[in-house]
Amino acid sequence: MADFHFTEDYRELVRQMIADNDMDTAMSLAVGGNWEQFGVKLSEFVQSQGLAPGMDVLDFGCGSGRLAYALSRDIDLHLYVGIDVVDEFLQYAAQKCPNNYMFIMNNSLTIPIRGMGFDYAFAFSVFTHLLQTEIMLYSMNIFNLLKPGGKFIFSFLEMNKHWNHFESSYIEHEKHSKPYPHLNMFLDRNQITLISDKCGFVLDKFIEPEDGIGQSVVILSKPH
Repeated sequence: MADFHFTEDYRELVRQMIADNDMDTAMSLAVGGNWEQFGVKLSEFVQSQGLAPGMDVLDFGCGSGRLAYALSRDIDLHLYVGIDVVDEFLQYAAQKCPNNYMFIMNNSLTIPIRGMGFDYAFAFSVFTHLLQTEIMLYSMNIFNLLKPGGKFIFSFLEMNKHWNHFESSYIEHEKHSKPYPHLNMFLDRNQITLISDKCGFVLDKFIEPEDGIGQSVVILSKPH
């Protein structure tokens, strides 16, 4: 069976980054650069949205561990589980983070976790590269993994707020006859509202790109 598009895309991208750079540089560039600085920004952001010591966290699409590393220095979590599709990311993150941080490889359209419940789930720069059907499937899984009252925070791209990104995406698509270097997905808030409602979430709020992390963000809650 062929790999999913997002697995093929990222593994190819990471292999090229590693071939062209030292490991630290490759692991930073493959997730957008400024590895440590942006990790700190993400950590401060999720803490501003209620993440507190002693909580259990699912980091869906943890990449090379920039958020995990920053969290490990900022806050004493009870449980951290990071999931990604690129083995090099997971190995690097595990080396950078405490031994009690768990990192799991996942190549399926379900999340292979049983017997755990989470206070917070994050998906930063993940749904920006998935089809709507994949976003729905993973959101349903995450809803089931959250504790009652748990929060799901994810970032997304909006065409009207990220036009430069959309423009570069269609230019590269034409040049390479496919999404390049990977698929970029643009969602509107009505789509997110519908998907979240169908999953059972309560939509708490949207956060503008300039007020948060540079991408649009939505915060969802699982009812008590």
